Amino acid sequence: MTTSVPVAATQTDSLRSFLELDLLDNRYPALHGMRVLGIVSVVQWHVTQIFKIYNNLPMSQAWATTSMSVFFGMDMFFVLSGFLIGSILLRSIETSGSQHVKRFYLRRVFRTFPSYYLVLTFLVVTTALTANQRHNLPFEYTYVTNYMSNHRDNVVMPWGWSLALEEQFYLVVPFLFFALRKIVGDVGRLTMLVGLWSSTFFTRLLLYLHPFGWGSGTEFVDMYIRTHTRCDTLVAGIILAYVHYRWRAPITAWLESPRARAALALPSLACLWILLQPTMFGERAGRLVEVFSWGTLTSIMYFGWVLLILHGGDGWVRRALSAPIFRRIATLGYGVYLVHIPVCYALITPRARDLVDRGGWSMTAVWPLSVAVLVLASLAFSYVLHVLVEKPSLKLRDRLAR
Repeated sequence: MTTSVPVAATQTDSLRSFLELDLLDNRYPALHGMRVLGIVSVVQWHVTQIFKIYNNLPMSQAWATTSMSVFFGMDMFFVLSGFLIGSILLRSIETSGSQHVKRFYLRRVFRTFPSYYLVLTFLVVTTALTANQRHNLPFEYTYVTNYMSNHRDNVVMPWGWSLALEEQFYLVVPFLFFALRKIVGDVGRLTMLVGLWSSTFFTRLLLYLHPFGWGSGTEFVDMYIRTHTRCDTLVAGIILAYVHYRWRAPITAWLESPRARAALALPSLACLWILLQPTMFGERAGRLVEVFSWGTLTSIMYFGWVLLILHGGDGWVRRALSAPIFRRIATLGYGVYLVHIPVCYALITPRARDLVDRGGWSMTAVWPLSVAVLVLASLAFSYVLHVLVEKPSLKLRDRLAR
């Protein structure tokens, strides 16, 4: 005797399957919480930039300066990307003796390309483009936004610089691991990685010392968004993955000691202190401080924090960052980054101006409300992207990249 499944139950299960999230891998649950903190920090930075710089809303200069000093949420994503990609390749080499380069590229393409191209194309067809934007579209579609003028009159998605940087990194990282496999011994491999990491700092320093490098108005583009001056955070993630892979048990045993945890935490806290006070060395030294801040200090800071979170015991910080809700939010993080700036311009900024100009609201209330609403609205749009674009792309990826 056969039992038939009710049609209504089957349809309900299909609808539930269609609507549910395809959650990120949960091998390192506390890193999801770090991602969410990074999302919020990036969103609040852009809200301040759009409100204060582009729309001249009456924010206090002190608050704007404080908000925009928390720029290093993006560097967290770079370090975590390097760590996760490095971990994937190390596991692949360990289990099969190969990086499976074709599969690696296919997985990256189907994870990142579809949503990016959809959002970019939507903005292209719904926005009145400048001549420069039309001219530069091929560069945006080929992920080289970070090697162009990043002004919003020149490119459709100025925030796409970070996505371009990561895609360029993904393109070359299998060759980096191929070179590492040719080197015998941990010391030689770490020497190569640390040398690559430090080379970006020296590149920034050379640009700073160059007589035509600063003061021309292009220092942000030249120093902050180019791959060859900003990939140190991604390389730091690779180093972190290698250290975690090779010495996981000894590091965990070492960090059982409170003194060891303090020794690892203090350099990270010192870096954070400097990053939050960019003028502590004086206004004249501000540009030189940025040479250190835009990658070197953030790499050191996150290196220590991630090691503590992964190996520092099951403390309250790790438990808080591992909350299941953060995994769900982090799954939508890529979409949030893609859409949050258009949503801020189209929906949040006009409402904020109305509240200030007509409602008499203080920016003390408008700013946090705007950040909260923007996060929620971006999550909603990201969810639609995830269900309609990301999930089908990931299913196709799983078929092709076995």
